[in-house]
Amino acid sequence: MATVLGPPKRYNRIAELARPKPLPAGHIEDKRSVYSESKIVKKSLEPTKFILTPRLDQLCQPKPYHSNFAQDRPTPIWEVSPGARTASASTALENLSKPKSIHKDWVEGGPVQTVVKTGALKAVSSERLGQLSVPKKGCSLPIREGTCWDYSEWTSEISPAALKAAPSPRVEALAQMKETHSSYQPPCPVQSIVNPKTLKAKASSHIGQLARPKDRKELEENPNVWKVSSGAKNAQASQRVSDLSVPLARKVRAKKVTAAPS
Repeated sequence: MATVLGPPKRYNRIAELARPKPLPAGHIEDKRSVYSESKIVKKSLEPTKFILTPRLDQLCQPKPYHSNFAQDRPTPIWEVSPGARTASASTALENLSKPKSIHKDWVEGGPVQTVVKTGALKAVSSERLGQLSVPKKGCSLPIREGTCWDYSEWTSEISPAALKAAPSPRVEALAQMKETHSSYQPPCPVQSIVNPKTLKAKASSHIGQLARPKDRKELEENPNVWKVSSGAKNAQASQRVSDLSVPLARKVRAKKVTAAPS
């Protein structure tokens, strides 16, 4: 008696993607921190013994004193050689040793505030200077009556005749909104509607053969499948192949020959 098999179960990609990510092995729910459990195993209760490297030992050494350092000097005055006592300064050294000169208009004990002269206090400005000192006047923005706070509402400058004008047939035709195309379709829904016949369709043997990935059996059976044979290495091209490999005459340019120096 033959067994009747039911239809194959349809593969649901969305249901597979909607599955939550599985928890890893050893997961602890409501764990405080990843550092709550220390994995360091102490062999003994004694503190760790640190060993300095030669480089660290060298860096820990204090800075040595100078070779000419004297710890208990009798006086801070150092000895000056007889040659330095009888030396004479050059002209450039004398110029550099001179102090910086004071400004010629500097007055000792002058007041902090500026003292204005009497002539400047009684001076009268010219007519041209008075014109230049007048601030620039800007025109106020025209606003509607009764809206003193809204400066963006300008008064209408359209004439009453323009407000009462009747549009021409051409203007009315241009004022009509643009119609949609005859083949226009609204946006498609997010969920695609599959035809019931497509759900029940069965792939033919040829489509199933084309859907299979390409087998690489020749690489598994013979790893040196791309190896060039000795006969192909020693083969000679025919006259036709040689003619086709020659570049075009219009693209060939003769090399410049430079005469050797005599």
